[in-house]
Amino acid sequence: MTDTAVTDPRLKAAHAFLERHAPGFGALHSASSDASNRRYWRAQGPTGESLVVMDSPPDKEPLAPFLDVQGRLERAGLPVPHIHARDLEGGFLLLDDLGNETLFSWQAGVEVPERANALAACRAQLVTIAQADRDGLPAFDAPRLIAEMQLFDDWYRAGHLDMPWSDGQARRWEGLRDRIASRLAAMPPVFVHRDYHSRNLMRRGKGWAIIDFQDAVTGPLAYDLVSLLRDSYIDWPAEWVEREIEAFWQQARAAGLTEAGLEAFIEDFAWVAVQRHLKVLGIFARLSRRDGKHGYLDDLPLTWRHLQWALDRAPELAPLRELIAGLEPENARG
Repeated sequence: MTDTAVTDPRLKAAHAFLERHAPGFGALHSASSDASNRRYWRAQGPTGESLVVMDSPPDKEPLAPFLDVQGRLERAGLPVPHIHARDLEGGFLLLDDLGNETLFSWQAGVEVPERANALAACRAQLVTIAQADRDGLPAFDAPRLIAEMQLFDDWYRAGHLDMPWSDGQARRWEGLRDRIASRLAAMPPVFVHRDYHSRNLMRRGKGWAIIDFQDAVTGPLAYDLVSLLRDSYIDWPAEWVEREIEAFWQQARAAGLTEAGLEAFIEDFAWVAVQRHLKVLGIFARLSRRDGKHGYLDDLPLTWRHLQWALDRAPELAPLRELIAGLEPENARG
């Protein structure tokens, strides 16, 4: 046991969990953490294999949603980490070790054709995800969509930028926000991962394993496609984005998931993107102001540009473009 484990009760408990379920594995070493309260620890086995212990404090990050969604995706034949042991009361899981190579890190060091092929492969998984069992999952309904977009107003505009709005501007914001939520909530629901992007896709052999899926909901068909193609961490080439939108639409039509024409689907994609980018701007600002994770501020400019791209393709939201003019991130100005 490490000195850190002596002063970290959760790490000490993680060691005990590992010893119960995988005796002979060595000490735990930090594998990663994320924007939540979860932590991940890696341990090497006696013959070189490795496993990961997920530390999910039950009072902050209960395991039940993770276990539920993992089972749905695994039954659908999707590449998710297999669960070897669990302790629901303690808040620990023993998982496959997927390594450290995310799509985000991997794509930065490969040639253009490999990047394009990887994006297409990740897109190709999305129709299977959309068809996964969604019975009993929370609905991405109007109140939830409104609450997410309100993060933009509370944490980004008012908090991060400290930009005041008049009563009239506030009323216009609320009307536009609610209109977006109503349109998205009326779209036919499918299984939605909610964070299907480059930092939640792990290189596994020649494919891409899926992580961070525990917040899955039923919601718009275009949502996970937006998360992938309009990623806040990678600015995929515009021609790739257009190609993959059309390829997904063709897949979805063939699978009976949509009857919309391509132009209508692209407009739906744009409305979904506006909602997601508003939320993400608010989340990044909150991570900085509330949690001291200031690195996310570097991702504001790309998210803002993606928002403008989506507004260009949603003509009915021209009033929103006008309303938020001048609220671009400070590190995108000049």
